[in-house]
Amino acid sequence: MTTISFDLVSPENLIFNDEVGMIIVPGKDGDFGVLPGHSKVMSSLRPGRVMVYGEGKNLLKSFFVSGGFAEVNPEKCIVLAESVDEINTLEKSAIEKEIQELEGQETDKVNEQMIIAQAKIDALNSNFYEKI
Repeated sequence: MTTISFDLVSPENLIFNDEVGMIIVPGKDGDFGVLPGHSKVMSSLRPGRVMVYGEGKNLLKSFFVSGGFAEVNPEKCIVLAESVDEINTLEKSAIEKEIQELEGQETDKVNEQMIIAQAKIDALNSNFYEKI
């Protein structure tokens, strides 16, 4: 099986860089899978999980991104994320506490924080794409 080069970049640093079998990315209009030879695509991202698979379709890593952009060509996928957390570092209780503290506040920034926090909870509760 062939591989595709994948870079996951946050504003601070390069988070992940390797040859992988497949990536699932949370595009603005829905999740999309990226395999070697994928056509050229540029997409904005919504808050959600980036799932990285090895050549044997085994899940290697799972990340939460708060937004950003993905650029795909047949040889490479680059995700430029606003912020990145490894899924296994997220604590559901801390996120639920954050949501409680944000409730009742009505500003655009608070609304954006609520959307991201709820997306983190949804990502932790989801088992979609765990096995391909």
